Amino acid sequence: MTSSFSGFNVARSGIFAAKKAMEVTANNIANVNTEGYTRQRAVLSSAEAYMLNNMHTNTSGNKVGNGVLVDKIEALRDEFTNSKIVNETSNHDYRQAASDLLSEVETILNQVGTTNINGQMDAYWSAWENLSNDPSNTSLRKNLVQETETLIGLFQEVSGQLRQLQGTSDKKTNGSLESQLNTAVGEVNSLAANIADLNNQIARSEVSGAIANELRDKRQVLVEKLAGYINIDTYYTGDGNLTINCGSHQLVQHTSYNKLYVTDQGKESLSTVSFNPDYPQYSNDPSVAEAVLTYSDSQYNGTVTVTQLAQAHEQYSFLTYHPLTGPLSDFGVSSGSFVLNGREFTVDADKTSLSGLASMINEANIEINASINESGQLILKSNKTGEDSVICSADKSSNLISVLNLQTSKEAKNAIFNYGDREFVTQSNTVSEALPGVTIFLRGTGIADLDMRPIVNSGKLKALMEVRDKSIQGALDSLNNLAYSIMTETNDVHRNGFSLDGETGINFFEPVLYSEVSYPYKDYIQQMAVSDAVKNDLGKIAASGGYFVNDTDRLKTSKGVGDGSNAILIAQLKQGKFFNNGKTTFDSYYNEIVTTVATQSKQYTNEADYSNNMLSQLKTIRSQTSGVSLDEELANLIQFQHSYNAAARVMTTLDEMLDKVVNGMI
Repeated sequence: MTSSFSGFNVARSGIFAAKKAMEVTANNIANVNTEGYTRQRAVLSSAEAYMLNNMHTNTSGNKVGNGVLVDKIEALRDEFTNSKIVNETSNHDYRQAASDLLSEVETILNQVGTTNINGQMDAYWSAWENLSNDPSNTSLRKNLVQETETLIGLFQEVSGQLRQLQGTSDKKTNGSLESQLNTAVGEVNSLAANIADLNNQIARSEVSGAIANELRDKRQVLVEKLAGYINIDTYYTGDGNLTINCGSHQLVQHTSYNKLYVTDQGKESLSTVSFNPDYPQYSNDPSVAEAVLTYSDSQYNGTVTVTQLAQAHEQYSFLTYHPLTGPLSDFGVSSGSFVLNGREFTVDADKTSLSGLASMINEANIEINASINESGQLILKSNKTGEDSVICSADKSSNLISVLNLQTSKEAKNAIFNYGDREFVTQSNTVSEALPGVTIFLRGTGIADLDMRPIVNSGKLKALMEVRDKSIQGALDSLNNLAYSIMTETNDVHRNGFSLDGETGINFFEPVLYSEVSYPYKDYIQQMAVSDAVKNDLGKIAASGGYFVNDTDRLKTSKGVGDGSNAILIAQLKQGKFFNNGKTTFDSYYNEIVTTVATQSKQYTNEADYSNNMLSQLKTIRSQTSGVSLDEELANLIQFQHSYNAAARVMTTLDEMLDKVVNGMI
């Protein structure tokens, strides 16, 4: 049974529902330009009906509606599209950042507005050719040194700019990638902290069953910003909490978060990102194998079985030589030439001691280290490991190699190891080709489990590390290799020529000590220089090729000016093919360096454009569901206004009816 006032309750509920719906519509209109705002609507339902009685009419068993209820204020979220936008944001920001960074690398290598390295290499070879026409001309000798120092300066300028952009230990400036990486990780930590705080606010706000739509919108905006920095996987719980993982590691768990750190193994190493303030240990047995993980697209978690380590070839002379300062001729060595690792040397046995021979070999930069032990034996050790780096020697006009009677103390060996179901055979114990973004260090034979599941495999963080460790480091390695090869090839020919005073065996470039086995050109550009002997005396430039006085002579000689033939041989090195297994010249190799970066940049740009289109399409799809349409909201506003007015009219009508009953029947 109902009272005479039940109609008022129905009208009142209509007024209230229409008013609430208009408030929601007004809120939508007010937030039409708010970032991340999700359109809301009032969800209405009929109130429970009541049973009519049959006191005055035959209506027993029928029900009459009891008005309208506002069940909830619903945000029209498209969680599926939101998830796709998060993933695509990571991909897009990774590709866009990589494209932008590689544009900077291109600018450095192209050297717009200045003489580039390629052009200066031509000037260097031309200076040698000019000197060959007039070997004694002091101006031409001075010009050669100037062109050489200009070339060195260009190498060092380009290398310095790349290292500054990269952010090596001595060049960590504010604009470097290393600095940007630290800043980006700080942003990730800040976003993670804010998301965890919003998780807490949402949980507290929704205790009573209400939905904290605005807080959820703010959290979604932060999640998408976070995805721009790093790859994330999101998991929502029924109570509104959000868990975020980066790879196999948890970044946000409900109301707490785990900080990311930028760590390195020392000032000479490039940093990586981890959840540990100390450099991460990826191996359960570092005495067998260790790993350095920077960027990576894949999940690497497997076992390394090392069956053999790479080993450098080592030889010793069978006979001992005392005194070490005595001439080689005292031990039966004849003057003349011999070959070591494909390089021809000339030795004057009457003027060269065993220690002098060791110095001659070391200064030649032929990837062999020569020394003399306490027993007076010559020790030759390859600076490269692996079977491709066997020390090769032979007599020519000198019998030096026969007299030395070199014996092998350590054989050249390749490294052999298995990762998963694949076997790898490498020349070095430092392996970076097996797994992209991972460098494996083989330490000993045995088995080690490597957990190299990456934290970073997308987003801006990946772009920073990938360009820093792959693109820039690759360009630096190639430039150092180019400069190192110019030095070694020039010195090899120059040592066999003669200076104006008839001296031979002089290096044109200052020889260098190897800083790392199997990586002889590492950071060479930083120490590249014309030799002190040449800088102090231009007459030491060995432009002459010398000649044999008699047919029976074993050593060439020179008396002053010479014929410039040695300068011609050095100039002809320009056409020599010393790279890519004897297929590429100096000029072509430099062009490859520039082209490689340009190709990478173009690829990233194309991928970024494609990803941008995908992201735009996804946002358009989301906007159709979750975005605010002013036309639609205005139509809704009119609809709810009419509903309000109609409900109010019902209220007025009922009031008039009741007034008639109460006052009109007296």
